Amino acid sequence: MADPLVWAKQLQAIAQAGKAYSQDPYDLERFDQIAVIAQQMFAELSDAPLAKIQNLFIPETGYPTPKVDLRAGVIRENRILLVREREDDRWTLPGGWADVCETPSEGIVREVMEESGLVVGNPRLVAIKDRSVHPYQPAYPNHIYKLFFLCDYISGEPSENLEISKVAFFERHAIPPLSLSRVLAEDIAMMFCHCDDLQLPIQTD
Repeated sequence: MADPLVWAKQLQAIAQAGKAYSQDPYDLERFDQIAVIAQQMFAELSDAPLAKIQNLFIPETGYPTPKVDLRAGVIRENRILLVREREDDRWTLPGGWADVCETPSEGIVREVMEESGLVVGNPRLVAIKDRSVHPYQPAYPNHIYKLFFLCDYISGEPSENLEISKVAFFERHAIPPLSLSRVLAEDIAMMFCHCDDLQLPIQTD
């Protein structure tokens, strides 16, 4: 049986592509209507107010393609680096959206510095995950690929910022409440497994 959430995502993609390539004002209006229907479907499926659902949509124009989220596993003395997001007061692997004109390896080093104050190096890709097929919450209307890197600690001391309220290292059996929109317990376990065995294959799903 088809997933209504997939239908809503497809409608949103059709609306975005239509607005990118159409010039007829009537067609553009219809694509706006399709986008609204997609948002209403998301609201109905998630039992959330429409205004909240609209805030989940990442403003984007042109042909719709997956967004790229970068996450870093920095393990030091058998403890993993986590940062606490001010937005939901939950913990996650440091990371964020990939930037243009920047390789994923450069991006993850930058993200760790911005979110934790630590300098890391030697990023090694361990997983590429399709967010939509894993239990991250809430479901996003945009299609997102999550790239996970294992990085070496080089220098620096933990420091907070406008987005991050605390930075700390945790043992694998003492992980705090996670920001499930950004990271899952299985992601943390995956990072420890790759740290224990550097020959493990890259996960792709």
